[in-house]
Amino acid sequence: MQNTIYIKHEIANILNIAKIITIHYFEFGKNYRFHGESHDFWEIMYADKGHVCITKGEKEFMLEQGEMLFLRPNLYHNLCSDGKHSANVFFISFETSSAPMSYFEDKVIKIPEHLKKLISEIIREGKSAFILPMPDPKIRKLIPKEDSMIGSQQMIRLDLEKLLIMLLRYEQQNDSNHQLFTSKSKFDDHIAAQIKQMLEDNIYGKITVSQISERLHYGKTHLSAAFRKVYGRSMINYYTYLKVEESKKLIREQNLSIQEISACLKFDTPQYFSKRFKQYTGMSPTEYLLSVKMD
Repeated sequence: MQNTIYIKHEIANILNIAKIITIHYFEFGKNYRFHGESHDFWEIMYADKGHVCITKGEKEFMLEQGEMLFLRPNLYHNLCSDGKHSANVFFISFETSSAPMSYFEDKVIKIPEHLKKLISEIIREGKSAFILPMPDPKIRKLIPKEDSMIGSQQMIRLDLEKLLIMLLRYEQQNDSNHQLFTSKSKFDDHIAAQIKQMLEDNIYGKITVSQISERLHYGKTHLSAAFRKVYGRSMINYYTYLKVEESKKLIREQNLSIQEISACLKFDTPQYFSKRFKQYTGMSPTEYLLSVKMD
């Protein structure tokens, strides 16, 4: 009996949430004031009831009921009540490196009615997954519940990703002139640039394709194809090239031996380093050193 051959399709993930930092549902009094902060991750504020005064960067405005504010990483912000009315505000902060998030930078979006249920689901799953006592802005760590419903933490991520994707669709329908990263080439450019930066940041360390895939939350096949398409070589090939170029600089400086340079750049052995060096330069490290001394 002949086996049927199926082609396995790798899911294209347009938007991934890597980590959830905080979840809060605040019931503010009329005189509440938060003195402000900035942090290296995204934050969403949603005015569920009433309104609050917001400062983001140097701009002040009123976040009205039903509106959602997106705060990009490292943007200073604070908020306060208006001195007359109480307000209920939902907050969630998270890490993501997905390209489409650039559309949301510092935006205020009026949430359509059909998407508000997703916000309620995130709040419900948050209460199931974590111990959320009376709101305290000083809380910096989520504490998981031992008796949480199965999959509740994952549901938070899925509901948040769905909310963001649905908002992108909603905004695109109402703004036909904005492409919202519908161009695959633009999306691949962004992903490839992120990979390139990670490789450059780890010249003196070790990073694998699997680790890059885990950090960016995209499949290895998709990442490899995007990088090769943009830069014309594989990730490992480019990574080795970066290390060899750095080793040439170290050799010219003549402060370290060939063995020490090999160890600094995390090559497995000096022999493997010499093999790769010659592959990229046409000469051994020692030959390159002699050529430098002759200059």
